[in-house]
Amino acid sequence: MHPHDAQSSLDDIRRLQDRTRQQVVRQSFARSYVLLAALGLLVGLASIDLQNPWRTAAFLLGFGLFVGVGIVHEHRALVQRKPTGLEWLFWVGLSGGIMLLFGIFRIVGWAVFGLQSQGLLSQGAVAAAATAVTYVAITPLIRRAFTVIVLRDGGRA
Repeated sequence: MHPHDAQSSLDDIRRLQDRTRQQVVRQSFARSYVLLAALGLLVGLASIDLQNPWRTAAFLLGFGLFVGVGIVHEHRALVQRKPTGLEWLFWVGLSGGIMLLFGIFRIVGWAVFGLQSQGLLSQGAVAAAATAVTYVAITPLIRRAFTVIVLRDGGRA
């Protein structure tokens, strides 16, 4: 094998890795999956202020939909690759940020609007709706951050 052949093979590998990263970014955050995930968030988070057994049923249904959307999306993806540590950190941080946002909206519902802590129109229900809407609204920003993280591994960002 000549050094030129080895370099050509390495260039092909890098080109295919870049193409894989671009496809991962392209297929992430499809609108239908984002809307279904937001619906799961809404139902799961709003269940906190309900009475049992409705709380358990709504919690399982909502977060089951949220997690199920992610699993279905991953299995239907055209390109599958193992996420890097930074990507895992991104997803964990995003989940924590969503929960923090829910807590802030819940406090606002209590302090500003004087909402009850139980029932259908409660602090949790209003906070869940605001969190789901905010999640859909900031999806373009989330997508940009994810793009930077994924393409950074290829030395492109």
